[in-house]
Amino acid sequence: MRAFWRVFGVAYAELLFWKRQWMWLAQSLMYLLGFAVVAIAWGGLAALKHIIVVSAIAGAWGIGLDVIGQMVGWHKLSKQYEFHVASPLSLAEYYAGVVWGQVPFLAADVAVPLAAALLLGVPPAPLLALSAIALAALALGSFLALAVVLRIRNPMNISAVTNPLYSLTTILPPVYYPMSALPQPLRLLALASPTTPLAELARLATGAAEACLDPAAALGLAAAWLLLSAVALKGALKWGLED
Repeated sequence: MRAFWRVFGVAYAELLFWKRQWMWLAQSLMYLLGFAVVAIAWGGLAALKHIIVVSAIAGAWGIGLDVIGQMVGWHKLSKQYEFHVASPLSLAEYYAGVVWGQVPFLAADVAVPLAAALLLGVPPAPLLALSAIALAALALGSFLALAVVLRIRNPMNISAVTNPLYSLTTILPPVYYPMSALPQPLRLLALASPTTPLAELARLATGAAEACLDPAAALGLAAAWLLLSAVALKGALKWGLED
């Protein structure tokens, strides 16, 4: 029970921040609505279904890479991170609290697309698989972001790093568009982005669009990215009296 309250304390502090910065949440909903309108205008309901499905993955990825990365980065630069380290919190409790504190973003960027996908005819079982892929995207995005931002000393550089990283990994690779739209050489290049296998898994799970990777390859690539990002994070994330 004590662990719960420690996690809740971190989460509550994060929620207070988003209460004051609610326009960022409105921005997320506007992006989702804008992509939906473009999809309907250019491709009808089939395109809308695809955009909604991959938006859940892109939204979870953005929460991990951009939001959690920036929050922990600012904790580090403002010395709040040291405050948490010196408290009874464990590393797992701190991370869980930061993630839990992003509930408003999870609602806007993940729950809304999942609900819309259900309305568009995606059955509950594929939606559960999509939810699991979204959680993996959040974890992978946060690991990758923290491996970078915890090494940043200049406070002006956090958003200048995470924002371009998010654009680079969601706009250029085949996330919002099917991988099948790329010529073969560019498909191989697209595999350099961790969001590519995640988006492919979403398409495979829901049948929202044609997937080019088979399930084993997509799962293997996603797992490899998760392992690599965790190893990179371990070298940057210190807790307590660790060397």
